[in-house]
Amino acid sequence: MQQRLGSDFIAITRIFRFIINRGLPLIVVFTLQYFLNWLNFHTLVSWPAIIILVAAAYWLNFDLQRLVINANYHLPLFSSMLNKSIALSILASVVFYLDGQLQQRYIEIIQFCILIWIANSILTILLIEVAVLPLFKRKPKKIAIAAVTESSVAFAKGLFNQRFLAADFIGFFEDRVPDRIPDHSPYPILCRIDEISEFVSSQVVDHVLVSLPTQATYRFGFVLEQLLDSTASVHYLHDFLLFRPIREAMTPIGNMSVFTIIDAPSAGLEHLMKRSFDIVGALIGLLILSPIFILTAIFIKLDSKGPILFTQKRWGNKATPFNIYKFRSMTQATSEAAKVGENIQQTTKNDARVTKVGAFIRRTSIDELPQLLNILLGDMSIVGPRPHAVGHNQQYRLLVRGYMLRHKMKPGLTGWAQIHGFRGETDTIEKMEMRVQYDLEYLRNWTPILDIYVIFKTVWLVISGKNAY
Repeated sequence: MQQRLGSDFIAITRIFRFIINRGLPLIVVFTLQYFLNWLNFHTLVSWPAIIILVAAAYWLNFDLQRLVINANYHLPLFSSMLNKSIALSILASVVFYLDGQLQQRYIEIIQFCILIWIANSILTILLIEVAVLPLFKRKPKKIAIAAVTESSVAFAKGLFNQRFLAADFIGFFEDRVPDRIPDHSPYPILCRIDEISEFVSSQVVDHVLVSLPTQATYRFGFVLEQLLDSTASVHYLHDFLLFRPIREAMTPIGNMSVFTIIDAPSAGLEHLMKRSFDIVGALIGLLILSPIFILTAIFIKLDSKGPILFTQKRWGNKATPFNIYKFRSMTQATSEAAKVGENIQQTTKNDARVTKVGAFIRRTSIDELPQLLNILLGDMSIVGPRPHAVGHNQQYRLLVRGYMLRHKMKPGLTGWAQIHGFRGETDTIEKMEMRVQYDLEYLRNWTPILDIYVIFKTVWLVISGKNAY
């Protein structure tokens, strides 16, 4: 259902969609093959190349449905094609292994796939931009909504100036008096509810969205009865548009389909990629940073009494408790109290509980490095919502709307909220609300490329030492 609706409203014509999804990858692959041969480079010339080229043509494409929900499509596009290029590299490696040529051709395979990814990504972006020029865009579908509600008005306003949508909102069907409905300007009331049948029979209306509460059973059935005498497609506009769903989709359960409002952001190949990236990144981090681990441990022991590592219960994915590891940066008494949840006071600037060495390792975020062990154990990820103390979770879940949704994903060593300035103390409800807002935005828009961006941005923030104490 979701894909059919997306296809109906996407502004790119069928011919351009075919070129982008099928023709362009094939053209890119064969052009690179010819160009590299012309430059006397060794390229894929044996029978396995045929399998790779066919796979590329039907695999290396961008899901154009994403354009209707994400106008900033560059990161999803690069991420999608990178995932598929990696899958193509794996396929090519298997094929050449079976052909007995893996050792001689492996580097060549990787280079070829990287070139395909770069060229196909750039050309896809250029072709999408051409396809949505007024000269080539599809004729828009006419949309009307039955009933003026906050959700329907928000939906209508959201259609305005979305260049990837071929949608023309013409107005509402409503029979209530103006003082009983929300402000719907500048969109008109087309007719009364009981006049819908007559209106759609005399005017072109491609889609009608019914925006009525589920308890309004009689009115809902009355609207549907009138629309049966038309060729318009009918959709139910749900009541939760004012809350942005997280990874919404149609989900089959048995022989029925349900509309998923909130779901985990990663699954399948992308989930495997994220976990693999976490493991490799954590191992490399532990190897490279081992001298810092040793020096930090020595200075902590010389500076104050107590253990080198500090552990505390945090909530992970699905609010499952786990022990988080950090270098101890506070006095031993404070650390022991925090372990058992006696003190949930956040650390503040010039906090007397912080030791001299602790102040330095907190400012430079060295105290967080032992969480690389949590990443290897599978409790955390390199990028994700930062885990809070159990006491803070219990406190803020009652105060901040949507707070617990942060736990739909593994917590991270760094996160989207942290690179936007919400790193360190959150001394007001407003700051915590903003942190949660950024965390939920990350869940809605997560891609492997976004994780890489967050990591590079985090490194810069650590060097500058902002908001950490």
